[in-house]
Amino acid sequence: MKAEWLKHVRTHLVIAFPRDRGLYRRKFISQEQYLTACDYAYRNGLELFTSVLSDYEIKNQIVTCIFYDIDVDYDVLDLINKLQPIIEKVRTVYSGRRGLHLYIDLKPVKVYDLRKASKHVAEILGIIDLVDKQVLGDWRRISRVPYSYHGATGNMCTVLNGTTDTELSKMLSEMLSMKYKVKENYEIYTPLQPPEIVLVNGEPPPCITFLLGQLMSGQHLTHAARLHVGSFLMKIGLTPEEACIIFSKVPDFSQEYTLYQLRWLRDRNYNMYSCVRAKEYGLCPLPMNTCKYYPTPNSFFM
Repeated sequence: MKAEWLKHVRTHLVIAFPRDRGLYRRKFISQEQYLTACDYAYRNGLELFTSVLSDYEIKNQIVTCIFYDIDVDYDVLDLINKLQPIIEKVRTVYSGRRGLHLYIDLKPVKVYDLRKASKHVAEILGIIDLVDKQVLGDWRRISRVPYSYHGATGNMCTVLNGTTDTELSKMLSEMLSMKYKVKENYEIYTPLQPPEIVLVNGEPPPCITFLLGQLMSGQHLTHAARLHVGSFLMKIGLTPEEACIIFSKVPDFSQEYTLYQLRWLRDRNYNMYSCVRAKEYGLCPLPMNTCKYYPTPNSFFM
């Protein structure tokens, strides 16, 4: 299952984290956190959602996957039989209720209009009349994670086909590159494998979650808050370039200065603040002594 989970977020193609998790848009910060959540949902019969595309892909308009949601009013087995020729060619997941999720995995291509590109591919595959057009080409689309469970039915989200046909993927990637590619130079960074880390219950420290929520909503963060978050991101194995994407939402964002600060934190193996100091700086949202990471989160990220 681990291989299917990693395939689902395409860690081998581009920077896969951070990415949205859940319908309430929290963040998966690292591969380890993502895999921990996947395993927890699988073992406990829970729902789990993640964004189809990572923050890096969204910010840079890079597509490694086109997603289609298909729901029908009739028996889903009839739908599977009807689409069997397509299912045999593309990565397909049964949603657990009355529909299928289709993932057309591609070589990374930078497109200027994902909706038009998605519609074009659906027309080529002959499924345009079946797909949910309201979410067609949605850059920030959330989808169910394989081997998690549907909350309404209790059924497992099951993989029907785990791969996209190589020739189909190549053909569609080349077509999109010719018709929809952004006309500019860009570089696709290959992610580095993060080091082994420990997260209590698969979650970042509450202070980090608290600050990331402010950061991702575009709020101003104090210098102390930025040091605290930046130190955490360096300790879980993100590169300064990857972490810089997360800080890009702050109102006074400067890529040059942010990269300088993150490299400074990384090169000095800078520690996060202790719980007492974090509380003094207004970074901790919990009563003292109640956090699982107390008295310092640094001991979990060596």
